[in-house]
Amino acid sequence: MPDRNRVNVRVMATGLLALVGGLLVGCSNRSFFDPSTNGAGRWGRTPVAMPVLTRIAAIEDDTGDLVEFSDPLPGDLVPQPMQYRLGQGDALRVTMYDLIETNRAETYDVEVDARGMIELPQLGRVRVGGQTTEQATETVKEAMKRLVANPLASVQAMAQRQQTFNLVGAVDKPGPYYVPRANYRLLEAISAGGRFDDTGEWVYVIREVSLAEETAGEVRPAESPTKPGENVLDLIDEIAPPKPQPGMLRGAGQPEKGRTAPPPVVALPDEGDPVKAGAKAASPVGTTRWVFLNGKWVQVAAAVSPAGSDGLPEPTETMVTQRVIRVPIKELVAGKQAVNIVVRPGDVVRIPNPPVGTVYIAGQVARPGTYTLPPTGGLTLMRAIHAAGGYQSLAIPSRIDLTRVVGKDREATIMVDGAAIANRTQPDFYLKPNDSLMVGTNFWAYPLAVVRNGFRASYGFGFVLDRNIGNDIFGPPPVNQFGQ
Repeated sequence: MPDRNRVNVRVMATGLLALVGGLLVGCSNRSFFDPSTNGAGRWGRTPVAMPVLTRIAAIEDDTGDLVEFSDPLPGDLVPQPMQYRLGQGDALRVTMYDLIETNRAETYDVEVDARGMIELPQLGRVRVGGQTTEQATETVKEAMKRLVANPLASVQAMAQRQQTFNLVGAVDKPGPYYVPRANYRLLEAISAGGRFDDTGEWVYVIREVSLAEETAGEVRPAESPTKPGENVLDLIDEIAPPKPQPGMLRGAGQPEKGRTAPPPVVALPDEGDPVKAGAKAASPVGTTRWVFLNGKWVQVAAAVSPAGSDGLPEPTETMVTQRVIRVPIKELVAGKQAVNIVVRPGDVVRIPNPPVGTVYIAGQVARPGTYTLPPTGGLTLMRAIHAAGGYQSLAIPSRIDLTRVVGKDREATIMVDGAAIANRTQPDFYLKPNDSLMVGTNFWAYPLAVVRNGFRASYGFGFVLDRNIGNDIFGPPPVNQFGQ
């Protein structure tokens, strides 16, 4: 009988040790006795691939950037040689003969003003904007006929401001640069600014194109251009499907032809109601309007030539829109020809700067504080926890509060599950400047830590007992003859 009791005690002790061992260890990646280790890693043998989120849909809207991007098209790789036409800011050198004194040349350095005019002595203001140098020479000769019987003159473009592109962003020397030839490529353009940041993902080329060119490139095939005299607004009417709501925008001063367009889903900025905006009789210089094109509302600019009494023509409207070409920088630097597009005069080449800012980590981590986003970007939640030294013993990885700025003077807070992210059952996400992380705990974390710290492993398993009750269990420790 005593032997049977002894066996039962051993079985109970073994079961108790197995239970304690299970609580201490848990499964391969989950520990119920030490929940702070649940967010440390996955430790699974099967590889798992998960996306990394750039936006948290629960607190951030899905509008994203208001700009629509397009990939490089085959036409962007083809050079388009064009004869240069004078424009605002161009520096000209005008030489006129026999104007003031016979057999004597008079040379003047002038600049084309905002209205395409130059100021010449004896002749006054002469319009040369939009003309080639040969045409400008003939214009000056025509103005000289009032004073000279057989005029002789020449016009040279000393600084062609319209033959430039602008380089902005993460480059050593941003600014305007000259386009030396028609086959000037994007990689050459960004190299002109010195060292640039190639750790990003995209290079953006912002290009202004006429609405006729945009329509011909997207709606009509290249071999079927618009017919002579065909109005691009008529072409817009053809591609806009009829709807019960009126609202097709027309050019200034042109009536609608019965075509209809669906109303916009949201209120369009700048012009308000698109129906009323299209009914305006005329548009001032630099205004924008919305046109229903290719099944969607597109914002275009109405470039109107200013009217004046200096021989300027009546206002004419040219519909222009903006196209943003997104080029992958890794493929561009690697030498992929399909993305090395041609840079045209007037383009703006932008290399985005890496995100700059700090994130704030507090709560149950080893090293709470402020952390700077790396220059290469890509700081995720798990990487930030690792940078902060990992979780403390009281941390509950499934209770992490993320506070993010979601608008002007507005922020939102959401609780994320760090344990699920570490176990790869939920995707990780990138942190943004001014993000704040608070690693929390719960009621049971402290009692579990007390029990957990009561066990220690030396040569075997034992209990750490308080010294005040140790003598009652094991007796007083031995002393020497001196009472020590």
